[in-house]
Amino acid sequence: MSIFLQTFLSKRIFIVFLILLLCKISSAQDNHSKWKIKPSVGLNQAKFDWSIAGNSSGTNPNILSELIWQELKGPAFGLDIQYNITNRLRIKTINQYTSITKGAAEDTDYAEDNRQNAFYFDRFNAGKGYLFGTYLQLSYEALTIDLVSINPIIGFSYGQHQFHLLETGSNAMTTGLNSTYQTRYKGFDLGFESALELKAFNITAGILGGFYSYLAKANWNLIPDFAKPVSFTQKANAFALKGYANLSVPLNKSLELTLDYQINTINTHAGVDKAYFINQPVEETQFNGASFSGNTIALGINIIF
Repeated sequence: MSIFLQTFLSKRIFIVFLILLLCKISSAQDNHSKWKIKPSVGLNQAKFDWSIAGNSSGTNPNILSELIWQELKGPAFGLDIQYNITNRLRIKTINQYTSITKGAAEDTDYAEDNRQNAFYFDRFNAGKGYLFGTYLQLSYEALTIDLVSINPIIGFSYGQHQFHLLETGSNAMTTGLNSTYQTRYKGFDLGFESALELKAFNITAGILGGFYSYLAKANWNLIPDFAKPVSFTQKANAFALKGYANLSVPLNKSLELTLDYQINTINTHAGVDKAYFINQPVEETQFNGASFSGNTIALGINIIF
């Protein structure tokens, strides 16, 4: 994990616990106050792609270079912390980290519009990197119908992904390859969740739409003309759609066994790509956008007190 990410996590955890402590103090007289902490572990799979055009007008050709990461897989670790400020108002932080251990990537360059006349293609090992996301959410139980509740949600999101292009044993041209592409998503979420509470089990499902800024930077380590450690950057805006479902089974008053499924898609719009060189001025072209999708299944345990 990068030093930046470690520093960000440390600051974020401190801020979250400070907020939760203030909530605890402010509602100390509420007999219904309750903490819920959920560690979890599971499996994640994802894919990601982006492309650029030949110039800043988006032409010559409209897709010049395209990178695709696919079949990315690895273990996923989570830690959720929830505090009930009142019977209806809750604050929650969700933290997820996936270590990419398997995957492949493809790099294709085209001479003509619409992916025609490819003049370069290669396939790489991509079994390294990570997917990190942290979310701070405020939810309110606005409506209750029998055993079902509907809760609007507003929140802040921060995500950071790092993808690799690595040498492939069967391709001598990739010897020493260890290029990285790192993305950052930051913005806010709006959505709702619905919960069904029974004696034997509880089911919760939700959907969130996210409005993010997108920043990416890459280090293309085997191309001598590119500057290092930042060879090019890409900036744009993005929209995310996240859905989740959770089944929890009470073991006793303080413990619940949980099964979670999450799906996450992020579509990044067109923006600006800037390439940095050792002996040339900065070159700017159109960033056509990016697409990320991933899903996670995980087992966890709720610790309630």
